[in-house]
Amino acid sequence: MIEKILEYQTVDGELRDIEVSLIQSDERKKASAAQAILKNANDNIARLDSKAEELVTQYATLSKLCEKLEEAQKDYENIVETCESGEELNYIKKKAQALADEINLMTVNVENLAKEIKSTLDEFAKLRQDNKKATAQYKEFAPKYNDLKASKEEDMKKIKVKLAKLEKGIDPNVLENYKKKRKDKIFPIVYSAKISGKIFLCGRCGTELPMAYTGSLKKGEIVECDSCHRLLYLENN
Repeated sequence: MIEKILEYQTVDGELRDIEVSLIQSDERKKASAAQAILKNANDNIARLDSKAEELVTQYATLSKLCEKLEEAQKDYENIVETCESGEELNYIKKKAQALADEINLMTVNVENLAKEIKSTLDEFAKLRQDNKKATAQYKEFAPKYNDLKASKEEDMKKIKVKLAKLEKGIDPNVLENYKKKRKDKIFPIVYSAKISGKIFLCGRCGTELPMAYTGSLKKGEIVECDSCHRLLYLENN
């Protein structure tokens, strides 16, 4: 069975090489990068729309409040002209100054909101520009990647036929475990264990194997490394 799983892994390695070449291809990288931008575009646009709407509402509210405060300030200024007593005059002046301070603060807030609105609009404009570029990039490279995949399909199909034939000579449990690790992007999966004196080591990561594994390995069985999770066997057994 060891020979079969090793042969299976060798053939599977050919399939993986093709898969990796596709994943690492410039066509896929550019198409995927563009797709990621486009995927998030709607969420980003909705977020900016909501933010802009909220800022505009705040701006309008503060602007109206500033107008009311300015009107109130004028009223106090008119009252000052009619004041007869010094005490009343001082009170009105204090009220007028408090209003002036509040107006200044409101003015600063309005100006800050205006800057934030502009920043949001600039961000929205950049998003639209990036989205336009991403759309053009995806339209260019997605077909190229599809053509590249299509050019590899026949080779991949032949390899998969070989793998299907080899599966018949492999323990189903071992094969299932192998395929699970393959999906977890562990490769190569099957390694030879090493012996250093009386100690058995993982042939991949060098981790010392439990004594309980020794008997299984000597019997020609496959064990799993507790560290790197490769499947291990003993050569020349």
